Amino acid sequence: MDEVTLTAPPVIAGVFPAQSQLAAWRETATFHDTFEVALSEPGLTPIEIFQRASRATPGWAARLMAIRNRAVRLAGLKDVGALAERVDRPAADYRVGDQLGIFTLLASTDDEIVLGIDDHHLDVRVSVLKFVRDGAPRYAFSTLVRTHNLLGRLYMIPVGRIHPVIVRALMRGARV
Repeated sequence: MDEVTLTAPPVIAGVFPAQSQLAAWRETATFHDTFEVALSEPGLTPIEIFQRASRATPGWAARLMAIRNRAVRLAGLKDVGALAERVDRPAADYRVGDQLGIFTLLASTDDEIVLGIDDHHLDVRVSVLKFVRDGAPRYAFSTLVRTHNLLGRLYMIPVGRIHPVIVRALMRGARV
């Protein structure tokens, strides 16, 4: 019997979704990106999508996060932990204010969750949004950052380059 190889649908750079709860935030963000992909299981909630993506964190990305956490502690910044932490509860059990991965759940609807981390050098917001384009279900991960000072701007130089690579890897691994 021939072996069937399943490939993940392509993750593409997208346009920031106008229907996102973060649309106003986008206007003042100093960094933003959006990636989108086909959603083969449209019944999943945005929390379930995020959970699957977080659990799919490649080893190299987990190691980079661990290095990041050690390095930023020296500068007095938050050690945010690992991407796949705190994603093991049933999705319906999460409430606004709960930790979901490295983020705090700030808002949740049937089609979108908004996650965030605030620190003195920058604030981060992440949207996981389900939507339909041309009759096909899709989802988007959008990340927005507001830097507050020189440290935040310097921090985003390497992070802004590696972030898209990590997000694409998470979305490919999510298999949703």
